[in-house]
Amino acid sequence: MISTQTPSKSYVKRLDVFYTLGEGVIISADVQSRTRRDVTHYSRIVLDPLSLKVVKATCSCEAGSFGKKCWHLKTLEQMIKEELRERIEKARQEMMQIEEDIASWG
Repeated sequence: MISTQTPSKSYVKRLDVFYTLGEGVIISADVQSRTRRDVTHYSRIVLDPLSLKVVKATCSCEAGSFGKKCWHLKTLEQMIKEELRERIEKARQEMMQIEEDIASWG
């Protein structure tokens, strides 16, 4: 039987939502390992600023080093859907305003 546990937000130790003009909106977090309590993995998701779809997802865990979607990334994706929309939209709006300002320079 496969477990369908919902990732717990208590595993997320640090969470940042910001943007870079070259990539898009970035959600990065330190997510504690489920099996090794003393290990924390750095997980990062990049969203396209227009569609807010995942463009790139990376994690420092063993599965992430092979390009697999790990539990840590699934935890972040769940948080994006449930509680980070407002913070993501704020970062997106700031980025779009800066791009508009740059475009108006010349």
